[in-house]
Amino acid sequence: MATILKVQGLGEEKVRSWLIGLGIGVGILIILIILLNSPIFSLKTFEVEGNNRVSDETIMDELGLSYGQNLFRYAVSHLGKTPPTVDSRLSSVDVYFDWPSTVRVEVEESETIGYVYFQGTYLCIDQKGQVASSTNQPDDDLPIIIGLTVGNFSIGEPLALGTGDGERYEAVMSIGSNLRKYGISEVVKEINIRNLEDIILTTNKLVCHCGSMTDMGQKINVIAELSRKAGVPRGILHIESMSDQIYIETEQSGGKSVGE
Repeated sequence: MATILKVQGLGEEKVRSWLIGLGIGVGILIILIILLNSPIFSLKTFEVEGNNRVSDETIMDELGLSYGQNLFRYAVSHLGKTPPTVDSRLSSVDVYFDWPSTVRVEVEESETIGYVYFQGTYLCIDQKGQVASSTNQPDDDLPIIIGLTVGNFSIGEPLALGTGDGERYEAVMSIGSNLRKYGISEVVKEINIRNLEDIILTTNKLVCHCGSMTDMGQKINVIAELSRKAGVPRGILHIESMSDQIYIETEQSGGKSVGE
């Protein structure tokens, strides 16, 4: 007669627990398969907020989304992965899923600094130094930049500058950032950086000789304060050095201290 071996660990309770666990696992797998293939989660609505220069279609394409795509499958496939690279003209991109079939995207575009003239067109550059757009008729809310030599350009890429223009380019980026900081991007109509020892900012009333880039933030702050004052005469503002007298030269008075 054969010997009956006693098998340890396969009691009725453990078998029942194992079967329940297996059932739960199979159930989760079935639910997952349904979710990954259900038309309920197909992308039907794609909304973008905050974009002016980059189209909805471009943002959708660079996020790897398309209408009819299963959003649950898309979300699962991107878990733990590096977010996709999007248009360089966008400084931030936030993606929200409004289940079951809507994706909402909030973007922030790089702020524009001014226009550079090149072969019959005006190139709008942003705070990253990239070409945001080109136009034959620049807007009045951004200054014209004079003194940069452009080799060629591509939308969304940095300007290809002439030899030796690197320092002028950095000066423009700094000036543009300060104009934004003090809220006078619309007030300053022209930035002339041909001579980095005699940088000239022009408003509707004043031709501002700012000297070098030394203390440029403080100089732009002075221009901002004057732009908000009533009764400031037309003329030439001399602000070459913050340690010297700051005055406005007019045809009538010859010279008038800003503090007067």
